[in-house]
Amino acid sequence: RSEEDALQKTSFVANVSHEFKTPLTTIRLYAELLAQDRVRSPEQKTNYLQVIGEESERMTRLVNNALDFSRLEQGKKKYALEALDLVPELHRMLDLLSPRVAEAGMELHRDLPTASVTRKVDRDALQQIVSNLIENACRYAAEGKSVTVGLKVREDGVCLVAEDRGPGISAEHRRRIFDKFHRVDDTLTAEKSGVGLGLSIARQLARGLGGDLHYEEREGGGA
Repeated sequence: RSEEDALQKTSFVANVSHEFKTPLTTIRLYAELLAQDRVRSPEQKTNYLQVIGEESERMTRLVNNALDFSRLEQGKKKYALEALDLVPELHRMLDLLSPRVAEAGMELHRDLPTASVTRKVDRDALQQIVSNLIENACRYAAEGKSVTVGLKVREDGVCLVAEDRGPGISAEHRRRIFDKFHRVDDTLTAEKSGVGLGLSIARQLARGLGGDLHYEEREGGGA
């Protein structure tokens, strides 16, 4: 078990390094071109700056996951609970994530109540959960062209749902998708990038808030 854990951590470091390399290379290249005034077209300058912004956001997501993973592993994750109206909070979070969804060629749909739904929650933890679920859909379910985020009020609490129309998860991987470092394809040359932490962190954060995170097949296809 120790050897397996060591191999997983080695693979994690390699994948994180690989994930950082691509956006860093792009940012450096475009920044150098702009600094040297080698880009004449205003439209191209705007495009380069937009790419730099998008790649910076991509690195921010990776850093946030790595930091959360470290705190959770060490048992040092602190939750700042406060009473929040989840409806406007989720709208705000989805507004921030909509460019990422559009970049993946998908449409973002919202199935949120019109009335207030106030609960005690850690704002940053909730945002990280939602962000990781949306990112997972963008990576693996883009062919379904849509992702829907809904909020259902139940007698025992609230249920936050992120639904896609992608291929779903094969039976052999369903039990392990929330394991840290687990990826369907864990090679550096994998078609889909990632380090296998997003869903694991999302579930740990959900449990830290007194909830949980589950996978279900979606009727009509998807997850």
